[in-house]
Amino acid sequence: MALVDLGGGRVLECLATPGHHPAAVTYYDPWTGVLLTGDTVYPGRLYIDDWPAFTRSIDRLIALADRRPVTHVLGCHIEMTTTPGVDYPIRTTYQPDEPPLQLTVEDLHDIRTALTSSGGSPARHALPNLILWPSE
Repeated sequence: MALVDLGGGRVLECLATPGHHPAAVTYYDPWTGVLLTGDTVYPGRLYIDDWPAFTRSIDRLIALADRRPVTHVLGCHIEMTTTPGVDYPIRTTYQPDEPPLQLTVEDLHDIRTALTSSGGSPARHALPNLILWPSE
């Protein structure tokens, strides 16, 4: 883990979270409890290039949430509809029926359960708030 000093006593924690991309990182803000996950976890299709690395990243995020208060898991965008497990078609530009951006630590646990059920093999899993989507 690395620290990012924003000044004024505000320091973010930075964790490597590869899986979607080898250089992916997640930031944790101890002042707000927000976990900023970028393209690693968000309400949408989680494109996973490296299944084992993604699994380790989810384990790392859950471990952080076990020892630190996490108020929200915030990704970088939304691709889901408000109907659980249903996403917008790829390249949709108008999404009037989106859920909120924030996810929860429980969503991280749901991801981990789906990863376990796949037996380590890449497989598409539609969860209520996101979809695990192996890169093809």
